[in-house]
Amino acid sequence: RIMLRVKEVEATLAAAMTDGVTNAMLVNDEGALVAAARSEEVDHTVSAVLASIYNEYKVAERFVDPGAPASLQSILFDCATARVACTSFVRCAEDSSILLAVCGDKGTQYGILWSKLELLKSSLSCLGPIF
Repeated sequence: RIMLRVKEVEATLAAAMTDGVTNAMLVNDEGALVAAARSEEVDHTVSAVLASIYNEYKVAERFVDPGAPASLQSILFDCATARVACTSFVRCAEDSSILLAVCGDKGTQYGILWSKLELLKSSLSCLGPIF
């Protein structure tokens, strides 16, 4: 039996909080936080919105090219007060997934967000079998 040590996962996520990154989180496709570097009330709202937007894009993708397999993997968001990079971290049963998101302030470079996202995805890859 495998156990997820959330505190250790959160410590790994927190290590990415440099260079303008304000949060890093794992979110299920229903919008619930699985783990986050910072878990304040606003972060629960952000995670729900991110999952909703990501899922809307996944649905829209089916209509753009109906015969093609799903290929959406990552999205960059430019919001009024923040920038966010989000990617599908691991696929779970029944077409659900866990998303990995890195949030930054408005001045955070997209390259920084993308690099942190890829670094975390690699660092946390050992969690894949747990989900």
